[in-house]
Amino acid sequence: MNALTTIQPTLAHRPAHGFYHTIAEERDALSHFLAQSPQPDIEQAVALLARQDKPIVFVGIGKSGHIAAKTAATFSSLDMPALFLNAGEAAHGDLGAVQPQSVVVFFSNSGTTEELVRLLPPFRARDCDMVAIVGRKASPLVRAADYVILAEIEREADPQGMAPTSSTTLQLAIGDALAIAASQHRGFTREDFLRHHPAGLLGRQMIPIASLMRQGDDLPKVQKATPLLELLTVMSSKRLGAACVVGKGDQLLGLIVDGDVRRHLQSGVDISAVTAGDMMRATPHTVRDSLSLGHVLSLRKRAPTAWLVMPVVDEAGRLKGMLHAQDILG
Repeated sequence: MNALTTIQPTLAHRPAHGFYHTIAEERDALSHFLAQSPQPDIEQAVALLARQDKPIVFVGIGKSGHIAAKTAATFSSLDMPALFLNAGEAAHGDLGAVQPQSVVVFFSNSGTTEELVRLLPPFRARDCDMVAIVGRKASPLVRAADYVILAEIEREADPQGMAPTSSTTLQLAIGDALAIAASQHRGFTREDFLRHHPAGLLGRQMIPIASLMRQGDDLPKVQKATPLLELLTVMSSKRLGAACVVGKGDQLLGLIVDGDVRRHLQSGVDISAVTAGDMMRATPHTVRDSLSLGHVLSLRKRAPTAWLVMPVVDEAGRLKGMLHAQDILG
């Protein structure tokens, strides 16, 4: 029995109404949706959401409300401000958060829930565009909405066919798809995404390397004619185990690391005559001072052995600083 068989039992061994059956039923709900003819309102809804300059309002209650809240959070993370409105609380004052002419997106399986239906007149009075993601075609929500995305399922995934499972999985997928399609419509970029995630690993990737690199008095740099003894003093005092060789105007000419010095000394040359220019690597790996930490990390994966120390240069090749692996990984 191989590892895949151990982790994932064959269909013959899966219980009729167990773990894998539930996932299979939810998968079938997604497949059923994709197999239907394209719904014309989807493209119009995407365009409507993409051009909004007011917070988009996502409305739901119960399990569909949780999906609406998650979708609102996804839209906000993609530079499309959004808020979640609980349908049960909306009629008790929370409607004040909805600006006139906003876009309102409803999530509902039945389309008949009283808390949702009673919000239709107030939203219409505010001249809101209404998008309904709904499971039943014949419902008040469908009749009232300007754009309808029909999210019909054949059955829920639980044995009784009652617990919101396949329906909410389909709603979640539709919400995600709307968010991604609308963000692409707006030209949303990786840098935009990272800018909205300042915390954690994602946020750290946006740190400019100019704020991490060694520079000024902490930067070990020498001239080509610098004697070996002076070079060693610079390398030791700056504690990077390396030194940059520069020319006029701090133009980067090369890089020297501890290993280069040892190899040169072991060759038996007269150390009294050795200079930095004799030992330097003339074409070291460098990074631009305009990059972020995320860019540097992606470059580092392609040449990991060359990244213990790294000169940082501007577009003209002038030395601006130096990165050490500890600066990056820390």
